[in-house]
Amino acid sequence: MTVAPLPKRVDGLKLVEVNQQLTGTISSADLTRLAGIVRSSSPDVNCDVEFSRDEEHLRVLAGECNVGVVMECQRCLEDVSFTIEASFRLGLVLNDDQARALPKRLEPAELDEAGRLDLWETIEDELLLNLPDFPMHPQGECQAFKIEPEEDIAAEEEERPNPFDVLAQLKQK
Repeated sequence: MTVAPLPKRVDGLKLVEVNQQLTGTISSADLTRLAGIVRSSSPDVNCDVEFSRDEEHLRVLAGECNVGVVMECQRCLEDVSFTIEASFRLGLVLNDDQARALPKRLEPAELDEAGRLDLWETIEDELLLNLPDFPMHPQGECQAFKIEPEEDIAAEEEERPNPFDVLAQLKQK
């Protein structure tokens, strides 16, 4: 089964009135802010979104999306892979007054004056919010925690001069 690409811009007001559900993909290459943060990503972001009204009759965009990314481990600086999963529930608003009136459980997503929403940008925002602050390998897998064999450590210690040898020479004089 092939999944169709999600449209970039949608009429949020119309889609809410018909309780529209959309399932599709967005090409990762089209999400330039995400591409600027990660080393690489899977070709597509998979998305399921639903436009509806909640129990308070507010316009809501709810959904889930996921994408595989490769980032730089902050311990060893090698590649580390993650699957970024974002679940969101946003209140669709037309202006700042409506955004301030939203209950705390809903973050605002602002529609333009014609009621249209940049769906790709909204989904990209949610993915960016779900990136790890400090991407790292699990502790057992990270190269930064690999222990060198004791033979190499002993040989390295023998090769280094003792910094206190200079003091010992001064004491002898």
